[in-house]
Amino acid sequence: MSTSTDQTLSILGTGIYLPPAHPVCEVAAAAGADVSNYQGWPNVCLAQADDHPSIMGVTALKSALADAGVGPEELRLVLFAGISRDYLPSFSVATEIMKDCGALGHCLGLDMTIGCLGALSALDMAQGWLNIHGGGVAAIVTAERWSYTVDHGSAASMGLWAHGDGASAAVVSMGTGDDAKALFRGAEFTTQSDLNGLVLVKYGGTRHPVAPTGANPAERLFMGTSRADVRERYAHGYSSSFAAMKKRFGISPNRVIINQTAALFLHLIAQVIGIPIEHFLLTGPETGHVGSADLLIGLDRMLKSGHFHEPYLLASSTPYAFGAGLLMPPTS
Repeated sequence: MSTSTDQTLSILGTGIYLPPAHPVCEVAAAAGADVSNYQGWPNVCLAQADDHPSIMGVTALKSALADAGVGPEELRLVLFAGISRDYLPSFSVATEIMKDCGALGHCLGLDMTIGCLGALSALDMAQGWLNIHGGGVAAIVTAERWSYTVDHGSAASMGLWAHGDGASAAVVSMGTGDDAKALFRGAEFTTQSDLNGLVLVKYGGTRHPVAPTGANPAERLFMGTSRADVRERYAHGYSSSFAAMKKRFGISPNRVIINQTAALFLHLIAQVIGIPIEHFLLTGPETGHVGSADLLIGLDRMLKSGHFHEPYLLASSTPYAFGAGLLMPPTS
């Protein structure tokens, strides 16, 4: 089996789909919440009736294919990196996206589940998969419809009020000779496995198949640790993955694209990694936190701004794992 000699992943195009944004405080107040202490993102994108993950993902991918100048028949791999699902497995969001965008039968559709770390993990996986398979073109698609899991009327859920809906996609390649808009060198990850289940959807699995009467079966619950401990653990996760990335590549970026969990949280990360918050690309004020889609929403904005002249740190996390990737401008 042949492998590509250059293991750098070329990013050929990006695309997004975002439903209308709404003021978070208006949404929460309408649900009966006291919003006087709210300090999160001011807006949140909320899905419309037909905005399901596969549909939003197809829209984002078609935009990314057009941006890349690539036809869907060229795709060898479609990675779906969101946690939202039109239906529970064995339904495959990636395969549904393949069908609806016109990818051919030689393309593999694969669903990944690693929360908000999905986009960065998928970039890393696509890099390895294309290298092992001799190069070609792949797509990474992220889509979340999770605002319906949030109780906007509860102060206990205030940290989730700005968790909204939307999709993003990137078309990537290795060894094809296509013009790259950016180069992904790779990523390093660290895991704190005891934090698995920190944010838990309790019902629907084998332990609790059916929610009790009156409960929201999709509701996310915070489980088992203090906010101070979470901050400390997240600080360690981001700093250690960033240190590993710098050691591997010998490059220390001074610009950051990161998942937009919360404004105060990003200030903590800025302090931990030693990069000023002014050098973070912020999409949260307009979109809220769109989970796994955040990283590619930020990448799309950066690439289409025309201001990409230096290395960027791609940083993201899920409650139990953290990652730091390196994005470089294309070589001439």
